Amino acid sequence: MIAHQVSVFLENKPGRLEKITAVLKHQQINIRAMTLSTSTAGWGILNLLVDRPEAAQRVLSEKGHPAALREIVVVRMSDAPGALHDMLLLLAKAGLNIQNAYGTVLGDRRTAILVIDVEDTDSARQLLSEAGIETLGAEQIYYV
Repeated sequence: MIAHQVSVFLENKPGRLEKITAVLKHQQINIRAMTLSTSTAGWGILNLLVDRPEAAQRVLSEKGHPAALREIVVVRMSDAPGALHDMLLLLAKAGLNIQNAYGTVLGDRRTAILVIDVEDTDSARQLLSEAGIETLGAEQIYYV
């Protein structure tokens, strides 16, 4: 199953983020990871990795919060100096542009997870697989 993130367009004002989390809490949708970027124009993009992305996108849109589903690639990689660079170099050499990325180190401190919003997810998955880099499916990231 292919993984998705929910991208929400929101105004950069006090309480706007809380309104999003309130909708998700009410629907019992769990946030696994997030990133928030704002522009100088006072607007931002909130990217959410949630356990039920389709439901989150639907309910947020119904409640007046413009939201879209974006297909993503989630990579499991070593938590070691240079591991991120080596993976990014592979994508860059293939001409694959990363539009957004965020990551975390798992509790065991040997494994990192990187969420990549890339223009061509199929090519990225194939390239990473051929290089021996593990990509995770929805069932692995939504419910772990």
